[in-house]
Amino acid sequence: MKAQDPTRRAIVGATLIDGTGSAPFSEAVVIVNGNQIETVGARGTAQLPPDTQVIDAMGKYLLPGLIDSHVHVSAPDYTSIRPKGSETAYATVIAINNLRSALQAGVTTVRDICGNRINLALRTAVQRRMLVAPRLFTAGKGICMTGGHGSGDPDSVHEVDTPDEVRKAVREEAKAKVDFIKLLSSHRTDWPEFSQAEIDAGVDEAHRFGLNIAIHAANFVSVRMAAIAGVDTLEHGSFVDEQAADIMAEKDIIIVPTLWVKHDLAQRLENWKATPEKFTWGDEKDLHVSAAWFKRCVDQLPKTIELVHSKGIRIAAGTDFVMTDRPWALLPEEMEYLTKLGLSNMEAIESATRIGAEALGRVDEFGTVEVGKLADLILVDRNPLEDITAMTEVSWVMKEGAIIPRSPEWARSPIKDPISL
Repeated sequence: MKAQDPTRRAIVGATLIDGTGSAPFSEAVVIVNGNQIETVGARGTAQLPPDTQVIDAMGKYLLPGLIDSHVHVSAPDYTSIRPKGSETAYATVIAINNLRSALQAGVTTVRDICGNRINLALRTAVQRRMLVAPRLFTAGKGICMTGGHGSGDPDSVHEVDTPDEVRKAVREEAKAKVDFIKLLSSHRTDWPEFSQAEIDAGVDEAHRFGLNIAIHAANFVSVRMAAIAGVDTLEHGSFVDEQAADIMAEKDIIIVPTLWVKHDLAQRLENWKATPEKFTWGDEKDLHVSAAWFKRCVDQLPKTIELVHSKGIRIAAGTDFVMTDRPWALLPEEMEYLTKLGLSNMEAIESATRIGAEALGRVDEFGTVEVGKLADLILVDRNPLEDITAMTEVSWVMKEGAIIPRSPEWARSPIKDPISL
């Protein structure tokens, strides 16, 4: 008969970086009872209850499970080669593979920023323990204006045009039991899409239902409008001016800048201008417009991050990667970009742990290694405070007290398009 899992486990001897921003301390003891953290202390002072399983972590670094604050569990780009049969079924399999590879890489929570109803079904599967995957929070369908950003995927967005229609779409998503609301109000241009009245209506209606609201806003005007409306999180926010930053700081708005993907797309577009047939973003004119916008974007990002950082605006780490030729679990690369643009290694870790939980309104439940919180824990072999790339080599993962076993299919490797038969 198979032995039951022990009720208590103690991770002993690691240097603890707890996600709060506090200084690390060596030879820590973290005792997990069931799915929660029961004790956080120092070796030699923490008492181990009888029958506790001891996990020797000497020489390693213990951190909270990572939180990716901007993902899409389902996107049309994942099915670039159409399968036989149901595209939804195929997209679901890809989404499951993505989620499992992220968990293997130490991402224990993801914030799905909008998509089709696959996201809600997967959330249910994770909650019911039918799927070993990161904890999943989702905005359900996004809300955009007619012809606006996202309108090319009608299964994933509501297209609306008045404040009342925005409110109705929020109510539809609240009815579907989403975790938060997503508006989209810019797309590689210098002009906003939603009016101020429409953004205000979305924020007011979401907050009336007790839901946080995120907004895709990536130019100066839409960022300022979103800040004035009082959104909870600003997604991308590539162009932020002093006025908007002051409002964001005053209203405690979190920014999710998705840095790595912008640099990656800028490089792809520059490389592919000569071969537009290899890119799916419209005709050659669209390709050159997008290339020019992303170049401006990456040129602006150092100024934007310096500005929001100087104002004390919280920055959450999110990846937003929907291609099939790189790993889905790119949060360590996002953390590295945060450090390249001025954050300390400790601040990058906070962005990928505690601040991610704050963006979800769940910091009382997870995001730091503290007594009473869910036991989401990871170990790395090198000191990430000295070299942030150590986060690419997570060697052990625990989610809610359960140790995640290694499996080759969960490796942090790209999805490969199947041979067309």
